[in-house]
Amino acid sequence: MKVITNGFETNFVVEGPHGAPWITFANSLVTSLEMWDAQAQMLSGRYRILRYDMRGHGRSGVPSPPYRIADLASDAVALWDALGIDLSHWVGLSLGGMVGIHVAALHPARMRTLVASDCRADANGAYANVFVQRIKTTREQGMAGVVEPTLQRFFTPSFAASNPSTIEQFRAMIRGTPADGHIGCCEAIRELAEGENLSKLKVPTMFIGGEHDIGAPPEIMRAMHAATPGSKYVMLEGAGHISNVEKPGAFLVAIESFLPAH
Repeated sequence: MKVITNGFETNFVVEGPHGAPWITFANSLVTSLEMWDAQAQMLSGRYRILRYDMRGHGRSGVPSPPYRIADLASDAVALWDALGIDLSHWVGLSLGGMVGIHVAALHPARMRTLVASDCRADANGAYANVFVQRIKTTREQGMAGVVEPTLQRFFTPSFAASNPSTIEQFRAMIRGTPADGHIGCCEAIRELAEGENLSKLKVPTMFIGGEHDIGAPPEIMRAMHAATPGSKYVMLEGAGHISNVEKPGAFLVAIESFLPAH
C-alpha cells in the first residue's frame, strides 16, 4: 500500500489484529521493509505491525537528495498521522535506529518504546568518510559499485557462507535501491548528530547490537546506553550488522523481554 507523506509516496504494509499495540519497524540503509519479514511473522499475532520503506528505498518515492535525519523522522510522523497512529513502539536498525532516536527526542508522546539496534548517535570523521566514499562510488559506478562492499559490512563471513539465499535477497535489495535515495540517506548519515539527544530521552529505550558489527561495534552501543538514562543494552553474540537477520531468535527474545513492560 502507498500513501502520500511530505510530498512523495511512502510504501508500507500493516499486519496484525486491530486494537493491538502498534510496532513500527524502520529499515536500514539500502534495504526495504522485507528485512523485517521474520519479526513480522513472529509478532503479528500479538501486535499491530507497521513496516515501511524509507524515502528513496524499496517502493517508496525518491525525493531529490540530500536528506537529513530530521527529514526521515518527519516522514515517519507523517505516516503515523496518515494512518491514524497516535502511539507506537519503534524498532529500527542502523539508519532506522538513528531516525528512531530523533523521533523519540522530538515526539516522545507518540512512542511507547524505542529499540535502536546496530546504530550510532553521532558520525565522527572516520565514520562520516565511509558515507562520503559511498556517495562517490555511487555517482561513479551506480549501485552496482556498493553491493559487495555493503554485504561484507552487513554480515559475518560464516553467516554469508551458510545462507546464500539470504545474501542473494539482500544483494537484490541493495542493487535495487535508487541511487538518489542511497545518496540522500548517505548525506543524512554523514551529518549524524543525535548524541546530544540521548541524555534527554524520556521514552523507554533499549539498544541492541551485533557482537561483530563493523559499523556500530559494541563499544559504540555501550556508550550510547551509558548516555541514555534508564536504557538497556543487549549484545547479540555472533551477529554482524544486520543482527535481526543473523540472530532472529535472540533478537526476538530481546525485544519481547522489553516491549510488554511498556
